[in-house]
Order: sequence, then C-alpha cells, then structure tokens
Amino acid sequence: MGPQAVDSAEGRLKELFEAAGASWLSLPVLQPADPFLEAAGEEIRRRMFVTEGARGERLALRPDFTIPVCLHYLAGDLAPCRYAYEGAVFRRSGDGASERLETGYEDIGRTDRTAADVEALDLAGQAVAALAGRTASVRLGDIGLFSALLGALDLPQAWRRRLRLSFGVAERMAANLDHLAAPRTDDPLAGLDDDLRQVAERHDEAALTDFLQQRFADHGHNEGDGRPAAEIARRFLDQLSLRETHLDADTLAVLRDYLALEAPLAEASGLLADFFSRRGLSLAPALETFAARAGQALAAGAADDAFFYAGFGRPLDYYTGLVFELALPGVTDPVAGGGRYDGLMQMLGTDDAVPAIGFSVQLSGEGARR
Repeated sequence: MGPQAVDSAEGRLKELFEAAGASWLSLPVLQPADPFLEAAGEEIRRRMFVTEGARGERLALRPDFTIPVCLHYLAGDLAPCRYAYEGAVFRRSGDGASERLETGYEDIGRTDRTAADVEALDLAGQAVAALAGRTASVRLGDIGLFSALLGALDLPQAWRRRLRLSFGVAERMAANLDHLAAPRTDDPLAGLDDDLRQVAERHDEAALTDFLQQRFADHGHNEGDGRPAAEIARRFLDQLSLRETHLDADTLAVLRDYLALEAPLAEASGLLADFFSRRGLSLAPALETFAARAGQALAAGAADDAFFYAGFGRPLDYYTGLVFELALPGVTDPVAGGGRYDGLMQMLGTDDAVPAIGFSVQLSGEGARR
C-alpha cells in the first residue's frame, strides 16, 4: 500500500473541528525534510523516512502534521486561523509499525493564549469522547513554567537550553542533573595555546569571534570556508559552560523537588505558589498564566479529570508552554496529545514569535504520540 492510500478522506471529526472554526486541510504526504530536521527535535529526526527528490532536495514522508500546517500558514497572509486535518504520519517504530492514521487541530495566531489553551483542551476531550464514547483523563505539564524556573535560578544559557530540551525525558534529565552535581576535576581548556586560552577564559563571545577571525586570516582561511567564526565561538563557549558549571546542593534540590511535584489541576496553582514562596523564588508572571488557564479550564469543564505533573513534557523541541495528553482506561498509550508551540514559526523563518497551540488524536493503533 503506497503512502497516499492510507490517507483518509472521511474526516470523521471534520464537523466537530469545523464547528470550532477550523478550515479543513489536505496536505501532501511528501514534505521538505529540512524543517523537521531543524525544528522538531531528536524524537522525530531519528525516526523519519528521508529520501531525495528529482532536483536533489531532501524530502520526507510526513512524520508530523504540525510543521506542514505551519508551513501552509506561513505561505498565506499570516492572519489568525484554525486548521484541522486527517491523514497518515510515518515514523520508524520498535514494534515494526511505520505509519498510523491521525486527525488533529491547530489554532495559530490567536493572541489570547489562555482562551486558546482552554478551547484546545476542551476540543481534544470532545474529540476523544466522540471517537471512544467515553471521557478521557488529562495529564498536564507546563514547559513555560519550567523555563521560568531555570531563569529564576540564573543558570547559564547553555544549561537552560540543555535542561529545557531534556524536559519530559526522565532518563536524560536525571543524567543532566547528575552532571551538574559533579564537580569538574579536569581542565576544559587543556590543549589550547596560551593566546587562545586567555581569550576563551573571558567567556566573551565577541572577543573570541574577533580572535578566531584574525587567526583564520593569518592562516589564509577565507570567511565562508567552513563554519563562520561567530558560530564556532558560540558553540565553543556553550560547551565550555556545560563543562564548567556546577550547581550547589540547594539549587539542585529545587530542580529535583520541582520536577517531582504533582497534584489535581484544581490544587496545582496553590501547590506551585507555596513551593516557590518557600524557596524565595519569584515567578509571578508564569504562575499567573498557569493559574488563569487552570481556573478557566476548570470553570469550562475542560479539565475535570486533569492532573498536573511538574515534570511532564512531550519529546518535541518546539513546545513552549502547556503540554497535555489524554488517556483512556485500559489503553496503554495516550490517545491524544499536544501543546503550545509559540516559538515554532521563528524556527521556520519568521522574525517574531507567533502564538499557536494544537493537538492530534490517534485513529489507528492503541495510542497516540505527537
């Protein structure tokens, strides 16, 4: 069966999504590979089916719908819009399955993020109930809240990025925190000549870039031959920061204790406020956003069975805020999942962030993994 053959024209939730204001999309199964390779993260990259087009371009069997929907949005007038879709996605799997059928919804460009989050949660619940005939339980996390915590703890940017990318992947997060707990015993600058070492020790990216550009010129290398000096300097200082940074026991305890927090959504705002207050951390804007969303979701009946897990995330790099999954009793894997991805449009080429949230619902197989 070819890739197009498993795409469904039924649109079994089409009426539900269109009633929510979504335009129905039909998107090609073959997609440009680079946007996925650059923006989706390791979870998708390692499982993609990549091939070469007639002109030598890299193409991929569609591994995800969110990025193709965003590319469709970027080709238009960039006005706020909601989209829905149904079709096959293709990813390598350990059990041998390589394709599954899913449907989904994306709300792009709406500036009232709280309202959009609540409506997406509610719509995901309605979608699962329409398909399964029963109510799903909801598991929630908030990557934005975790990012705010990393900022409040004043971690180096390289470590914020690394911890953010390991959020929701328990083994990777544990390894990173263990690394931060271990004092460095080696010299990370060993092997550098004295001049380069003196510049590197200053952790000044501009100075290191200038130094490298001059050294390249002295050795007859032209700008454009290989990686630019600015990129080399940035990557080197990031790696240096990752190797040098060591956190004290109190800071590590805050991170580990935070990631272990969990509570019914109705109790989560109070739990979080108390946690940060007792540790002398001010995260007012992030907490206010969380509390407003939780309050509206509960008032709307969109999260009656919702449970908040502070360490819960989804293994895709583009998520920036609320993340969620829906589960049914007796079903091993989630049946739906999604989240907010305000930074994805910039990763795809826009100058500014574009607010966006979406979810997908699995239509074939036992679980959903978006």
